[in-house]
Amino acid sequence: MKINNEMYEAQGGNWWADDAGFELSSLRYCVNPVRYGYFRRKLLERNFSGKRVLDVGCGGGFLSEEFARDGFMVTGIDPSPTSVDTARRHAAEGNLTIDYRVGRGEALPFPDGSFDVVACCDVLEHVDDPGRVIVEISRVLKPGGLFFFDTVNRTWFSKFVLIKIAQDWRLTRVFSPNSHLWEKFIRPDELVAAMNDCGLAFREMRGIAAAGNPLLLLRKLRAVRSGRIRNEEITDVLRLRESDGMKMSYMGFAVKQPAE
Repeated sequence: MKINNEMYEAQGGNWWADDAGFELSSLRYCVNPVRYGYFRRKLLERNFSGKRVLDVGCGGGFLSEEFARDGFMVTGIDPSPTSVDTARRHAAEGNLTIDYRVGRGEALPFPDGSFDVVACCDVLEHVDDPGRVIVEISRVLKPGGLFFFDTVNRTWFSKFVLIKIAQDWRLTRVFSPNSHLWEKFIRPDELVAAMNDCGLAFREMRGIAAAGNPLLLLRKLRAVRSGRIRNEEITDVLRLRESDGMKMSYMGFAVKQPAE
């Protein structure tokens, strides 16, 4: 079974649209605030002074724009030309200077040590070779630079919620067919091992979890599917927050080690 990454090109013009589907709206209104809030806190805690940021798999620019608004010099890269075009237009409308490019995480078109920070979010569970993407991220990071990530854990719980409820079951599905494959989800220990193999020293992981009652979530997903709940209102559906538990999704960071 092949993952449906083509959906990001098919929907690439709708990242910021008022009538965007659940896949994009949930990232915008629910996931992105949680992960960027965490990343920003870690940068402040470390008094981090680097300013050059690369957003790998930037999509329509949700994360890139957050960094840019905080004064970082941001480059975003994504394999979807339509998504990149949408990101460029939205940044221009907001008077944000972001260098958007079409490209793949497996072959980043940048010299070694080009960036102080690399973020790779909602990406590793979609690529065929996440290890190769992490190697490339390490290569373009400066020594002492930070790698921020989020991805989905491969657990029975993520299979039940993201695959069965949100994707397969007719009454509750809000994702396109095969937009996620459970086999491509990544356990935390697998990600740590891949980072260690290429000089990225793991520092911390935190979970991303829904705060609401699971039975109420089921009912609200049916309302989303029928169109009764849209856009900003979905924040009340998922109620995502930073969590100690990582049975669904998780985020974290690592530090690029100096060459020996």
